Amino acid sequence: MLDFQSNDYNFPIESQPIFTQDGEVIPDHQCIIRTDTGRSMGLHGSRYKAVPHDDVVNSILDSVKASNLSSDYDLNVDVVEGGRKLRGQILFKDLVQEPAVGDYVQFRVGFYNSYDGSWPLGQRADGLRLWCKNGCTSPDTVAMSRLKHTTSINVDGSAAKIITGAEMFMTKAEEWQGFMQVRINSDQVEQFFRSTICKVTTKQKQVTKTNEKQLENLISGWQEESATLGHNKWALYNCLTSWATHTEDLRSPEVTRYNREAMISSAMNHNLWKTMNTEVVL
Repeated sequence: MLDFQSNDYNFPIESQPIFTQDGEVIPDHQCIIRTDTGRSMGLHGSRYKAVPHDDVVNSILDSVKASNLSSDYDLNVDVVEGGRKLRGQILFKDLVQEPAVGDYVQFRVGFYNSYDGSWPLGQRADGLRLWCKNGCTSPDTVAMSRLKHTTSINVDGSAAKIITGAEMFMTKAEEWQGFMQVRINSDQVEQFFRSTICKVTTKQKQVTKTNEKQLENLISGWQEESATLGHNKWALYNCLTSWATHTEDLRSPEVTRYNREAMISSAMNHNLWKTMNTEVVL
C-alpha cells in the first residue's frame, strides 16, 4: 500500500495575491505558492484552478479501479523543477502484447500535471517496450485527454479513456507486426526526419531549416536499430521511441520526454510516415 504522505508530489500549495512594488494588489492575478518551501510554482490569471498533484494521482487510481481492467499494476510518480511539474505512469503487468518473439509491449497509462501552466492536466494510454524500456508512442489521440486548469477531474470520464486505450492497445500487435513487413531505406528515413522532427521554422515562418545535431543523433539511432531489427518501419518506430524515452542525461529529462513524445505523435501523422507502407517485404 502506498503511503501518499511520504511521496514528493504530496506537498501543500495555496493561491496568494500578487502585489505591485507599492504594495497594491494586482487584480485578476494569483501566484501558486508551495507553502512548505515558500517557492513560487507559477503565476496565473484569476480563472486558473490549481489541481493538487495528490488529487491527480488519487483520481487516476480511482479511475483504474473504476475501469475494472486489472488490479495487477505498478505506479510510478515523479515531480520535477521543485514540484512545478508532475509525471506518472501505471504499468499493467498482465496486459501485454508480443508483436515479435521476445519483444513484449506492456499497457501503460501515463498522466501529468503542472502548477506553472506549462503542462495541462491530462492522461494518455500507450505501450511500453519491456526489453529496453522504450515507450511505444502512438499517434492515436482517442486514448488521450487534456484539461485546462479551470475544470474539475472527472473520474468516470477518465476510466472510460483508460478502457478505450486498453481496447486499442490489445489490437496494436497486428499494426506493429505490419511495421516489420515494410522495407525502408536510409534516404527515406533521413527525409522523414528532415520533414518532421528535425524541421525548424523561423519565427517569421518563411524559412525552414534543419536541426543538424538532432538529425545526426536520430540517424545514428536508426542505424543501431536497423542493424538489429532490419531496414524496416519497425526499426524506425523503435528509433523514435528510444529517442523519446532516453532523456536521463539531459537537464530536464521529464520535460524533454514530454515534448519529444508530442513531436513523435505529430510526425507519425505526417504523409511521409503513411506512405512508407508502399514497399512491403514478401
